[in-house]
Amino acid sequence: MSILPSELSGCAVRSEQRGLGALLAALMLGGCSYGWDALRPGPDGGVVGQTDIGTPRDVGTDRGAALDAATDGAMADATTEGDVGVDASVDVVVAMDVPVAIDLGPMDVGMPDTGPRDTGVADVGIPDTGPRDMGVVDVGVPDTGPPPCTGPTCACSPTAPMGWCAIGGTCTAGACEPGTIVGALVITEIMNDPSAVTDQLGEWFEVYNRSETPVDLRGMRVRGSGTEVFDIGGSMPVLVAGRGYAVFASTGDMLINGGVTVTYPYGSAIALGNTGTDFVMLLGSDGATIIDSVTYGTTVASGWPITSGRAKALRPPTLDAVTNDAATAWCSAATVYGSGDFGTPGAANVCP
Repeated sequence: MSILPSELSGCAVRSEQRGLGALLAALMLGGCSYGWDALRPGPDGGVVGQTDIGTPRDVGTDRGAALDAATDGAMADATTEGDVGVDASVDVVVAMDVPVAIDLGPMDVGMPDTGPRDTGVADVGIPDTGPRDMGVVDVGVPDTGPPPCTGPTCACSPTAPMGWCAIGGTCTAGACEPGTIVGALVITEIMNDPSAVTDQLGEWFEVYNRSETPVDLRGMRVRGSGTEVFDIGGSMPVLVAGRGYAVFASTGDMLINGGVTVTYPYGSAIALGNTGTDFVMLLGSDGATIIDSVTYGTTVASGWPITSGRAKALRPPTLDAVTNDAATAWCSAATVYGSGDFGTPGAANVCP
């Protein structure tokens, strides 16, 4: 509803200025003219100030020429089609993530350690909680040590990686003394029949260095049955510590080899048999001199330990290239490792 303005008694009254009461008084007195801009109901039912409580909006097709007659408000539609939405509820506030402390210490820019892997017992002590080292960052290149020692003029040390000798050599007063290679290395453990992982992927054998001096195994040849053979090579020394062990395996991937730390992977060059008899032979760089050789049996009658999933282990302390020829010098390993097989690859043997 709207009332058009008219002239009454020469005085003007406007609804927005004086209010409804003043307008009614002017009408009753008849002495004023007035201008009425519009009369329109308040939101949702005409009550001024009433809160919109979310009644669905109109679904009409008015195009904005007429006022919106829905209870959602008095605004004119400005779109071709009417509102089809529903008043949305208030967003629920979600607790924010608690920030994590960030390590602001200096970045380590040192070179990675390329030395042989530590094969000792795992450290189960308390972590170091001492203060951070604030010294100068080491930006030097890794120490690669002297070249493999093959004669008395080559510097050496009883502790790797300061120096090493060739197979059979010993370090005396900082120089390598050549020696015989026969018996210098001893085959001490053979895993020919793993059960926790795929057979050939889990095969390995272990070699012990009887010298107190680290030796470089490059140049040594390993032979199996038939035509199986591989040579140990590479641009970097393949070291076995003095009185230490080296492990040779089909693969160095610990995720599939049963959890074995490998000194030298040989791929599919040889396979350790599970039937009849088989052997492992270590040869010098001439391909003829036998350093050590073990021929083992796979039947009860052979006298050799044959339990699947347990390595054949040379009984300590008889670690020499003569004693290990006898089946009675071997036992089924008693220590579990990696994925669940038994043996001590890279460490002293344990027999029941």
